[in-house]
Amino acid sequence: MNTDLHHRLSALTIASLAVVLAALAPACAAEDANALDGRKNTVPSDPNATPPGGDPNTTPPVDPATCGGKKFVGFDGEDLVARRPVANVGVDRGRFKPYDALAGELQRVLGNTPASLAGASDTFGKAEARWYDEPAIGGVVLQTGFKIAFDGCLTYVATKPEFAAAPTAATASAKCAEMARTFWSRTASPDQIAACSDVAIAGAAKEPNAQRKWAYACASVLNAAGFMTY
Repeated sequence: MNTDLHHRLSALTIASLAVVLAALAPACAAEDANALDGRKNTVPSDPNATPPGGDPNTTPPVDPATCGGKKFVGFDGEDLVARRPVANVGVDRGRFKPYDALAGELQRVLGNTPASLAGASDTFGKAEARWYDEPAIGGVVLQTGFKIAFDGCLTYVATKPEFAAAPTAATASAKCAEMARTFWSRTASPDQIAACSDVAIAGAAKEPNAQRKWAYACASVLNAAGFMTY
């Protein structure tokens, strides 16, 4: 890999890691206090009806970070929720996908599972049988993830005739947007599309093989937080 391309991909890797880590701030599920008390959690048919426990005009809203207002006390009498960071419902959506999910996910978006994934279980922290460990994130994981993604992308671009020609500014933007939509299940921003296009054209400028140029761009999208987290 040439030095210029390595620097560009390293920057993308660091940016992806920052996005992932920022999204991993702990948050509490929006548990209903009634359900925690053991009573059935019902939704009133009338949205304007007074909810259980108070008048909606006088009862202040409950912050989701406090677990629905329910107090949890540890053995030493400490309130376990008191120091919980405050976050809005739905923001904790950047959890790293576990190793066992990657084979199916790569097959789903690429149509193939790279053989190199099989030897990366230790790097990705594969959990023991009947056990679960929250995947750890780091530079080694993202670098290994990029290499695996590149292997899968080489097979992916080889099956599509439109990748036989070297990328141009127009084709790179179009294909980067298309790959992001496929891999992330959402539309990429203009800056994200531009970063992918930069890898395909400037970053891989010294790469003589057109399909490998596209594979580098493909891997940069596949190894980003949009695919690697959920």
